[in-house]
Amino acid sequence: MVALWHASKRQAFPYVAVQQTYSLGDDLRYFEDVIMQECVIWVLVSNERILGFMAMQGDLIDQLFVRVGETRKGVGSKLIAKAKELSPAGLRAFTFQKNNVAKAFFEKHGFDVHQLGVSPPPENEPDIEYRWMG
Repeated sequence: MVALWHASKRQAFPYVAVQQTYSLGDDLRYFEDVIMQECVIWVLVSNERILGFMAMQGDLIDQLFVRVGETRKGVGSKLIAKAKELSPAGLRAFTFQKNNVAKAFFEKHGFDVHQLGVSPPPENEPDIEYRWMG
């Protein structure tokens, strides 16, 4: 799962220099030390192969990534459906303002722009907070 996350982030965020410097080991440590400690993780598997995952912290979709080569096949949509099931009163998600694919994805699934901001260090990248009201 961490290898999927690592590869997907590198492809999705070519404009975030710090993301491009993280090794698989760096991402593994962060995943174990932060994401696994703070989030509930949902994994979509087909034929014993992880297609995507979502990490949630309450009503926040902290991470949602699909395996490179499996995008636009419904994987993310199934994960969003699960998030809506888990948090029917509403959801929050953040993405970078430059991430046109993620922006279109969230908007397609009924999320609205709540506010613009800047992600915390080390990225310091302009971001968007999206909200879905159930």
